[in-house]
Amino acid sequence: MRLQHPQTKADYEPPQGKLKIYSTLVRWPVLSDLLLIIIWMLLWKISSLMEYAPHASIWFPPAGLTFSAILLLGLRAIPPIVFCCMAATFWENADYGTQLPLHQLLETGALFALAHISAYATGACLLKLLISRRDDHQLPSLLLAFTIIGPLSALLASYFTQTALVISGVIPDSTAGHQLWLPLWVGDLLGILVLTPLLIGLLRRIYPRYGVWVSELGLRQVAGSSWEFLLKLATAAVLMVAVMSLTASFQIKEMAFAIFFLCIPQMWIVYTETPLRSGISIALMSFFTAVLVKYLALGEDALIFQFSISVLAASTYFGLLIPVLASSNSRLREMTRKDSLTNAYSRQHFFQQAEQEILRARYYRQPISVIVFDIDAFKQINDKFGHTIGDLALISLANLVNTQLRQADILGRFGGDEFMLLLPGSDQTDATATAERLRQALPQMRIAGISRPITGSFGVTEITPTDTISSAFEKADALLLEAKRRGRNLVLSPLPL
Repeated sequence: MRLQHPQTKADYEPPQGKLKIYSTLVRWPVLSDLLLIIIWMLLWKISSLMEYAPHASIWFPPAGLTFSAILLLGLRAIPPIVFCCMAATFWENADYGTQLPLHQLLETGALFALAHISAYATGACLLKLLISRRDDHQLPSLLLAFTIIGPLSALLASYFTQTALVISGVIPDSTAGHQLWLPLWVGDLLGILVLTPLLIGLLRRIYPRYGVWVSELGLRQVAGSSWEFLLKLATAAVLMVAVMSLTASFQIKEMAFAIFFLCIPQMWIVYTETPLRSGISIALMSFFTAVLVKYLALGEDALIFQFSISVLAASTYFGLLIPVLASSNSRLREMTRKDSLTNAYSRQHFFQQAEQEILRARYYRQPISVIVFDIDAFKQINDKFGHTIGDLALISLANLVNTQLRQADILGRFGGDEFMLLLPGSDQTDATATAERLRQALPQMRIAGISRPITGSFGVTEITPTDTISSAFEKADALLLEAKRRGRNLVLSPLPL
C-alpha cells in the first residue's frame, strides 16, 4: 500500500495577501485597535436600531465583543472599549435628542464604561483562568463554564449599567428605572451566547499574536458543500419567518413558543457541518430574529424569542461536542495507524493488517513474504549530523520505498530506523528481488546535510503455513542481524541469491 508523506509546516505557505495583512497588523498594533473600535461601534449601532424599549435592545452584540476581546487580549482590550463606551454615550444622546450637558455626558460615559467593562472583565478573566489551568483544554468543561459564566457576566453588566444610568440621571430613580435590568440582561445574554465564539475567531485575525490556545480546542474540521449548507440555512429561515409571521398575524402569544422548532434545522447543521458554520448559522438566526421582532412589532413577545435563541445557542455548543469528539477520535485512530514521522503504518497496525493478509493468502493459496530492513550505521548519522537530519533520512527512505511498492504491499515502521514490508503474492524469490532493488536504490537518495551515500541491510523470508506474523518477523529480523554482521549493505534470505 503506497503511503504519501503528509504535508509538513515547511511545505505550507500562507496566501501572500493574508500574510501581508498579518504582517501589517503585527507591525502597526494601533490598526488592530482601530478595527476593534470600528467593529464595536458598528455592532452598537445595529443593536440601537433594534431597540424595543428605551435603552433596551433585542440583541446587544457589543456585549459579546467586549467579553471576547478581554478574554483574548486581556488589559490590551480595555482602552479601545472605554473609547467605544464614551462614543456610544455621545451618539445615543444625539439619537434621543436629550441635549445633556457635556459634564453629564462625560460622567454617563465613564460610568457606563466602568459598569460594562468591569462586569465582562470579571467573567472573561475567570474563564481565562479556567482555560489556563487545563493543559488539555477539555472542550466539554470549557463549554459548560462558558454557558455559566457568560450569562452571569451579562446579568452583572445589566445591573451595573442600570445603576450607572440611574446615578447619572439618564433614567429616573423609580420602580420603572430599577426594572430595566431584565431587558438589558436578555439583550446582553443573547450577544454573549450567540456571538462570542465567532467574535473570538474574528479577533484572532485582527490580533495575530493573541489566542494561540483557541487552536488547541480541536474545533477545526473540513467543510462540506456550500450549497448543502445554504439549503439548511434556507430551511431554518423559512421556519423562522413562518412562525414569527403567524405570531404577528394571529396575535396569539402561545404561538411564539413554536420558535423552539428551530432546534431541528440547527441541530441538522451542527451534526453535519463544521463548528464555524454552526456558529455562523446561530448568529444569523439571532440577527434575523431580532430584525423580525422589531419590524413585525413583536415587542411583547421579545423575551420569548430572545430566550429561545439563547437556549438554541447553548444547545448548539453542546451539540458541537458530538462531531468534534468524533473528529478527535478519528484523528486518534489515524495516529495509532500511522507513524507520525514517516507516515508508514505503526508497528501495531502493521501486525494487525499482516494477520489479515496472511489469512487471505492461505485461503487463496497465495505466497506471502516479509522483509525487515534498516539503515546502516544510522546511529552515526544521528551523532554526526544531528537528529533532524536523521529524521529526514527516515522520511526519505520511506518515500523511496513507497515509490518501489505495488498497491497491495504494506510498509510499516517497527521502531527507530527499522522498517517492515509485507508482500502479498510474493514468494521468497520475488521478495528477495524486491529487497535487492531497494538496496540498490538507497545510495541514490540525496539528503541535504549528508555527504556520504545511505545504505541498508535486509532480511527476507517467505511466510510458511505454520508461521505467524511474529515468527516470520523474527526469522527476517535474524537474517537482518546476520547481514549486518557480514558487513552491511546486504540482502539475506534462506535461499541463495
